[in-house]
Amino acid sequence: MEILSQMWSLLGLLTVLQNILPTQLLSLLHSIYESLQDLISPYSYFDIPEFNGYCGVEINDLYRHINLYLNSVNSSTSAAACRRLTLSRSKSSNRISFTVAPNQTVHDTFNGHSISWTHQVETVQDSLEEKRSFTLKLPKRHCTTLLSPYLQHVTSRAEEFERVSRERRLFTNNGNASYESGWVSVPFRHPSTFETLALDPQLKKQIMEDLKSFANGRDFYHRVGRAWKRGYLLYGPPGSGKSSLIAAMANYLCYDVYDLELTKVTDNSELRALLIQTTSRSIIVIEDIDCSVDLTADRMLKSTRKRSQPSTGKDSGNEEESGRVTLSGLLNFTDGLWSCCGEERIIVFTTNHRENVDPALVRYGRMDVHVSLGNCGCMPSRYWR
Repeated sequence: MEILSQMWSLLGLLTVLQNILPTQLLSLLHSIYESLQDLISPYSYFDIPEFNGYCGVEINDLYRHINLYLNSVNSSTSAAACRRLTLSRSKSSNRISFTVAPNQTVHDTFNGHSISWTHQVETVQDSLEEKRSFTLKLPKRHCTTLLSPYLQHVTSRAEEFERVSRERRLFTNNGNASYESGWVSVPFRHPSTFETLALDPQLKKQIMEDLKSFANGRDFYHRVGRAWKRGYLLYGPPGSGKSSLIAAMANYLCYDVYDLELTKVTDNSELRALLIQTTSRSIIVIEDIDCSVDLTADRMLKSTRKRSQPSTGKDSGNEEESGRVTLSGLLNFTDGLWSCCGEERIIVFTTNHRENVDPALVRYGRMDVHVSLGNCGCMPSRYWR
């Protein structure tokens, strides 16, 4: 009872002091108290808001990665360590995702150290909006050596989880790329995988190793100054499995697929617009490249006309090439300046008759890997590693 009476006396004294002391002095005392508390506390705290800046218009990518990271942790472990979780599932997915409920804490370990995340959610005064952030608690003694590696671990794990768990889409061009989104899409749920693909085991291993090396090659491509992309030429008779191999590649890498129908593309400008609208981590496919547009015949005819007709001082070639897709436009699409507007993309050409394809389209360096599915063989490609 004596202790309780002393506590009540202290609270009463604090109330009196708040009414008597100036506001500036109270603020100073409060800051001194917080400084002493930070000095005594064995932990350091870091706030990661949902939005960057004072106005809060730019999404904080680190906040998104933390959300994904906590979602990627085993749900049973997180459920045991956290009193409340928020569960959700999208209509087109069978996976149940969870997030830390407002003002709840989830614990983690890294390099033998205990770490915790607290999901802070505050309602903005006179508004229905909520202010969200994560608070990271780290041991103060190891803060300088632990913070950077741990955040790198969180980001890496989140990116991998996002790559594997996101719903893949199959896109096709709709002929309106100049005015709006030139692609329409449906969920990509092709069952073909390398495990089910009837392919020579050695060839299958070579393709899988090449794809894995490409997907993990961000640092390599940046170091050597090359666009992070790769070209595949698949050729063989009808029914040899070219489309199934493309689907297996997409499922193996968890990439979206863009099926580009060249006959729907009006000119080079629309082709360029379609390329800009594709996303990273995708496979861009042009099937039956020798039948889509007769580029080889056009180039041979143009060369013959130049030799047989005298020069008139006018660029008749530009008149011929306006209003349609040209070979130069397609070459710029595959490895010109505009081809580097995205990263981690694979361009695939397929054909039933390799000899009918213009050599400029399929030369090594543009199409890095040539795969013959007719005789289950793989022509050697010029690898960069």
